[in-house]
Amino acid sequence: MAYRNEDNQAAVLADFAKLGHVVIGQRVIRACSYELLFAYLVAVVANINFSNGRFSILLALVSTRTVGYTVASYLVGLAVLVVHAQLFQTTRSPHSSHFPKLQRLLRSPTSTGTAVGAYVAMSCFMMVVHGRMFGGHTTRMWLYPEGSYGPPQLNPAWLASWVLATMLGCCYGAQLIMNERLQLSFPAVEQSRVYALKDRLPGGFSQALGFTFGVLWKFWVGYLVLGWFIYRSVSGVLARVITTSSYGMCNPLFSLSGLAFWLLSGTLTALTWELTHRMFEIVATGPTLINELSPDRNACLLNGLKHTDNQLIQHLAYQELYRLTMFDAEKRKELLTDIDRPAGTMWRQVSEQCMGVIKTATDQLRAQNPTKESKASGPPKLPANLATVPVQTRAGGAPMKDILLQNRKAGQAPALAPAPAPARPAVAAQDLFGPEAQGLEKYVLTTLRDTLLQSPVGQHILMRSLRARSTTALSNFQLQVWAVRSLMQLVECSIKEDSFGVVQKDIALVLSTLFAYLAELERGVASHSDGMGSGDYTVQTTNRQALAMIQVVRNSLYTFTTSFYVYLEALKLPQDLSRQLQLFANFQA
Repeated sequence: MAYRNEDNQAAVLADFAKLGHVVIGQRVIRACSYELLFAYLVAVVANINFSNGRFSILLALVSTRTVGYTVASYLVGLAVLVVHAQLFQTTRSPHSSHFPKLQRLLRSPTSTGTAVGAYVAMSCFMMVVHGRMFGGHTTRMWLYPEGSYGPPQLNPAWLASWVLATMLGCCYGAQLIMNERLQLSFPAVEQSRVYALKDRLPGGFSQALGFTFGVLWKFWVGYLVLGWFIYRSVSGVLARVITTSSYGMCNPLFSLSGLAFWLLSGTLTALTWELTHRMFEIVATGPTLINELSPDRNACLLNGLKHTDNQLIQHLAYQELYRLTMFDAEKRKELLTDIDRPAGTMWRQVSEQCMGVIKTATDQLRAQNPTKESKASGPPKLPANLATVPVQTRAGGAPMKDILLQNRKAGQAPALAPAPAPARPAVAAQDLFGPEAQGLEKYVLTTLRDTLLQSPVGQHILMRSLRARSTTALSNFQLQVWAVRSLMQLVECSIKEDSFGVVQKDIALVLSTLFAYLAELERGVASHSDGMGSGDYTVQTTNRQALAMIQVVRNSLYTFTTSFYVYLEALKLPQDLSRQLQLFANFQA
């Protein structure tokens, strides 16, 4: 019975998800502590009064108004953390342009409504706080043009302030959804939180100021046109409840004090949001050591790689695998020599998970770019220009070393014929929104598209809307990068660290998987290089993520060819793989 309890305890400690939730909970507490510091920073900035001379900053540090503003800003920051903790994602949509931005707002009405509603409430709350601090007459609801005993009149500057606060919250919440800012961006280079904050926080100030300027000028133009109608409508509703004055009032849009108050209030509010957003992303995506909490580190890490129910947990597991393979030789060797497992060696299980990510992306790319020649499974067919490479085949061996030796003797690489230009795919009816768009989303976007296509201006707008198109297969781009680099790093280090030779027999399978993925990536980019569309409507497309992924795979294959150069013949690779590696050996891939 004691042994069974120990086994159950070991199974619990090997659950990456349970340990990960403990670490994430600690990060939430840490984020709340950081938020208090940021709230105090914003409060100091808000209470600096340069009329106090050289002691203005010192007085702002200890002012009672700073304490009160810190409490208000901290409450708003906590609300932002709650919203982001509920709505964050780890994958990205297949597009990043105008129409897909509108599509994101319609695809998840609950998330959109939650984000916009929460930020409108926070914006209105901060408007009240700023009005009490330095609003002056701008935030007074009633004015008395006939004297203190006359009927009051609704202050147009007060009404405009609330309209601006509502617009500020709507715009910020909407741009979080449209620009995919709720999707966590994992750092490409591992760095401590201090340096991460130092790198990202200065951008928060410029982002907040630029966002406020953008919203303010749009509000100014819109309220200049619709302000009179809004004011008269609200005044008419209030006139049914109380007696109001009918004296004419000046336009608040031409009040310098009102504009200064709106700019200051909007900037401080956006700054609180922006700093909290960046801090949450840094804390949530920082490197972890979850598998170190388990007595069986390898089993715990493998459990995290398989955990597809929680995308953040899976991303943290692949992030740890990448850090382990790249920077920790001791743990990497421990993983390669862990062979006493009922389900197979640890290398086999980890490599299957990594190759599973790559194969899934390959299948998705193949489905998105169907061709008549892509019916057979396995490695892609070799291009015709590789037929010019001389090959001397040995019985039971790979031709790679023979080719390399022959090229070395000749002093130059064999001449390769130029590859034929890829044929432009024929598209009968281009669907801009993808097969997953249904219901209201599909109806609204299709109607808008058909309306725009009726005019040259609309066609121009629609053409620009897909200039940054990417593919659905790269929605988990970061996960694929970690999988490719971790897999190939283990293969490369197996030369010295694989004591039992468990990696060598799988090298052909790994290379075949990567070459198939690379071929589909290149074919997908080539099919979109000349544009695609239907009729007279052409969309210019660039697959930035696909191009970046091609470089990741190519660099990994170049590293493999360089590291295994003298061992390639001993690997006895199939001729197809040998011929493809020849291009990398000649630096012609």
